[in-house]
Amino acid sequence: MKRIFFALMLALAVDGQAQTSRDWENPAVLGINKLPYHATLQLPSRWHECKEIVSLDGEWFFHWSRKPEERPVDFYAEHFDVSAWDKIKVPGNWQTQGFGTPIYTNIDYPFKRDRPSVTSEPPRDWTAYENRNPVGSYVTYINVTKAMLSQNLILHFGGVHSAMYVWLNGKQVGYSQNSMSPAEFDVTRYLHEGENKLAVEVYRWCDGSYLEDQDMWRLSGIFREVQLWVRPLVHIADYHVTAVPNRHFSQASVTADIAVCNSGRSVAKNMKAVLKLDGHTIDGALKTLGAGDTMHVKLSHLIDHPRLWSAEKPHLYPFSVELVDKKGNVVEHFDYHLGVKRVETVGEVFKINGKNVKLRGVNRHDHHPITGRYVDDTTYETDIRLMKQANINFLRTSHYPDREYLYELCDRWGLYVMDEANQESHGYGYANEEMGHDEAWKQAHVDRAESLVKRDFNHPCVILWSLGNEGGVGPNIQAMYDKVCEFDSTRLPFYDCHPRYSALHDFGYPAPDELRSEAIKETEKPLIAREYAHAMGNSVGNLQEYWDVIYADSSICGAAIWDWVDQGLVKKDGDKKFWAYGGDFGDKPNLDAFCINGLLAPDRTPHPHYYEVQHVYQPLQFVLQGDSIHIINRDSFTDVSEYDITCDTIVIDGERLLNVAAHLRQDMPWAQKGFVVASEQFVLSPYVFPKPVVTPSDSLVAGNGITIRGNALTSWMIDGREVLQAPLEPYFWKPENDNQHAAGFAGRVAMWKEVKDVKVRYTVLNERSILVDVDYQPTETNRPIIPKLGMRMRLAADMTNIAYYGRGPWENYPDRKRSAFLGLYQMPLSQFETEYIRPQDNGCRTDVRWFSISNGSNTLRIDGLQPLCIRAWDYGEENLEAARHPYEIQRGQFVNLNIDLNIHGVGGIDTWGRRTLPQYTIDGNKPYHYAFILTCI
Repeated sequence: MKRIFFALMLALAVDGQAQTSRDWENPAVLGINKLPYHATLQLPSRWHECKEIVSLDGEWFFHWSRKPEERPVDFYAEHFDVSAWDKIKVPGNWQTQGFGTPIYTNIDYPFKRDRPSVTSEPPRDWTAYENRNPVGSYVTYINVTKAMLSQNLILHFGGVHSAMYVWLNGKQVGYSQNSMSPAEFDVTRYLHEGENKLAVEVYRWCDGSYLEDQDMWRLSGIFREVQLWVRPLVHIADYHVTAVPNRHFSQASVTADIAVCNSGRSVAKNMKAVLKLDGHTIDGALKTLGAGDTMHVKLSHLIDHPRLWSAEKPHLYPFSVELVDKKGNVVEHFDYHLGVKRVETVGEVFKINGKNVKLRGVNRHDHHPITGRYVDDTTYETDIRLMKQANINFLRTSHYPDREYLYELCDRWGLYVMDEANQESHGYGYANEEMGHDEAWKQAHVDRAESLVKRDFNHPCVILWSLGNEGGVGPNIQAMYDKVCEFDSTRLPFYDCHPRYSALHDFGYPAPDELRSEAIKETEKPLIAREYAHAMGNSVGNLQEYWDVIYADSSICGAAIWDWVDQGLVKKDGDKKFWAYGGDFGDKPNLDAFCINGLLAPDRTPHPHYYEVQHVYQPLQFVLQGDSIHIINRDSFTDVSEYDITCDTIVIDGERLLNVAAHLRQDMPWAQKGFVVASEQFVLSPYVFPKPVVTPSDSLVAGNGITIRGNALTSWMIDGREVLQAPLEPYFWKPENDNQHAAGFAGRVAMWKEVKDVKVRYTVLNERSILVDVDYQPTETNRPIIPKLGMRMRLAADMTNIAYYGRGPWENYPDRKRSAFLGLYQMPLSQFETEYIRPQDNGCRTDVRWFSISNGSNTLRIDGLQPLCIRAWDYGEENLEAARHPYEIQRGQFVNLNIDLNIHGVGGIDTWGRRTLPQYTIDGNKPYHYAFILTCI
């Protein structure tokens, strides 16, 4: 059997002695005794029933060392007793199990940049100063039967971060790096009947870490599955199957390349490799296969009138690959599936199966709040289900290959995938020439492309192979590109750093008008925004503006939101549990909360902006034209008639609304029949806002339990009870969100912490009702935008029952409200608020007609004379701005109620300087007027 060796590797002794050289600081050493990369042989969902796979997952013995010099160097020896060691769960990261420190950084390497060294001295306050490349020593025991010893035994590691040595029974088996791809070793000669000691030494960082500088928590350990494969001596080593339709889609050509390996000591004769597909059996003979040899059998088949695979209709053809001996016995059998599809660019247009497909995308890190980089099957299913329900049809595996089960789900449930190589050297700069031109690192780059394509080749969901993210340019990237194109001509290559290596032109984080302009300039390739709409904190404003541009231009194939899930890790402070971000573990360097930018919380609870994505990405657009509704179908392979369309008219307080929706007609793996795929609301008869008649006899001054000082209502006594905890007064300030903080919002608009040029008129309509009339008339020019234009009051802490008529039920802002329909909503104050991992402005409801808040006995109602924006919290702005985490907010002393005409939009371009679009801001140089009625009930 072939082994992978590299030119500059040092010989590895097999007597179990520890290595004398640092392979993990040598870019020429990518693996020792590793088997070649290959496709996933068996569907991951069937691994548990596959007789050839013995799972080694579970509790292992574990020892953690701060630096290589302190590691137990001979722990692999058979006589070394590890019974007193700690236990650790495999798969898993050691930092999430109490060993060492998680480090969150984006661009900066967590160690001193001095390639290939990862142990050079960093600044003293860095985590890596004291913990200079920690080492995890793992031990478990494998029981091997006598029957197993007559087979070929393969040790499989799904993912180890970042480098490892492997021993069995005191003998050194091999070495591997490239954290996000499998490593396999033939261990047949190292095992014996009975109990066998498996020892693995894992290094937190290695030279390969210079190519793994992704924006994520830097975690370590054996974080994916470990298996022992018990294979026949003559076995299927690899197979790649393609299914490409002709230009008329009337026939599909299926080709299978099956690699058969003889790991035995004698010649194998008269065997057959078999492909079973679509009721047909296609086989190819292997008349003679020498000991130690590998032979490729190529088979072909035609499918007439094939059903095509797409994200909308993911039709799969199950197939099996078998190895049959000369007596007709099935020696080995694997089950998989294929999808018939064509992916291509035609001029500036991106097409799948001949149709111009728009990629409604999202980026996703492999992240779990408890187990870190290990993501279990149930979480994968939750993620893909929520993506499908949000009308997302495109997933980028930023920035490395995920575990195999995710791809199987995308195959079955229907998601287009950009599969990304584990290559990023952003610490040397975006599109840097350092790593891209350094010849010593060429093979390290190519290795990451090869491992990606070879493993995931058979997944129909993959439409694009990405060479990596924010890495180098130059000959090394060209070599990656060439290797990908050599391996697979049925998908398209992609790279963000230079269009030379990409079938698509990338344009990341544009404003909507910039996206339009770039598409006009680009005349050779389809355009994609592989990252856009940075979803950090309270974000994803102006999403519809992007898609108005994308749908209007056939050359823009789509865009992918950054990103899917907040990368928070669970942490405790005393009895308080919270989601931690950069710096919360004392990690240095760190980039604070920049890892908290998902559509979902770490536990997969959707944020309000998830629902905005769901609405903007919906495949059907409804347009009211007179007395009829026109439906625009954004799907490429699904007809409108395949949905159930409903129209419901409702009347609320005289306002007549029409709600239109498209529902699933049948159960899907990701949603039940009746699930709403698309919806829209139309106002047929508008709301009539109150128009109170003020007579000269109405009180305009204090009296009857009402106290007014200047513009403030300072006291309001009803039946001997004080309504106010703090005055109702003009208030133009609001806390920043993450987008605004990054854009210097607080400094630019700080003058509005003191209200200027406002007059408030209070008119007592009766003893329980007050008309509040607010007038803003600027007396100066060149004023900055106003954070929010309105008033604030504070009520008793027990006023926590809310009812309102406005947009909801979830939080919405002027630039993010299309998904929030007008309706009557009731909820406790705790649900009216939105809790973000880093506290920031939240909880707004727009287009509010009326709002009431109650303690069960007393109710305060607010009726707008025009639409209002309302926010209510059980804390003050000062409490919110002082906290790093929600549990630090001082709560429960009062209810803080903001009653506004308008509020600054959340923004949605990026979180490093771009501002909210002008149409969603409040011009401080214009006059404004609004009014509302307060009524105590």
